[in-house]
Amino acid sequence: MNIREWFGLEAYSEETEAHYAVDNMLKLCREALTKYFSVTDSENIHDLIQLASKSNIDTGFLEWLLEKGLPQLNNINFAELPNLEKFVSMINIDIFVLENEMDFSDPEEVRGCIISFVNSLSEYISLCTEVSVSIEEEITTSSHDENFINIQDKYIIMDEPISQTSIWESAEEQVPFFMEEFKNGNVRVLQNC
Repeated sequence: MNIREWFGLEAYSEETEAHYAVDNMLKLCREALTKYFSVTDSENIHDLIQLASKSNIDTGFLEWLLEKGLPQLNNINFAELPNLEKFVSMINIDIFVLENEMDFSDPEEVRGCIISFVNSLSEYISLCTEVSVSIEEEITTSSHDENFINIQDKYIIMDEPISQTSIWESAEEQVPFFMEEFKNGNVRVLQNC
């Protein structure tokens, strides 16, 4: 059984880095839930919840899983995950954080990581989808313009704004690092010595 079936989620047809990252996080969540509730043989998430409820371990977390966590996961359209580096990076950060809590030195931290991931996943998707659509619309509407290069003034790799000398009077007032600045479509590097 694949991890999406275990969580009772919809299947998907294509495999992308985004799907791979989400699946890795879901596998880690399953492992964490299994350890957290000390349930070794569960066929799916509902079976795990049912078995865990018999032991009266953290009934509040079980209620959250049933009433909020699983419905949130089921409301996500996994077929349309944004296959963007930014999205994959956000998921990989969640994986990193949960992996570092898997020693269970503080079980509440493990629970918090799972809750945070489930609560944040739809926000990650929305954030990446909105930014992607915004950039595509800007490019589409401006591609017929003579000043098409001006789109680059609004966006830069690593999501950092580009400095503009019209905002600051001189290069010396800018951040004292190497800095790229788009000027008439040309990139020049300013260095504050």
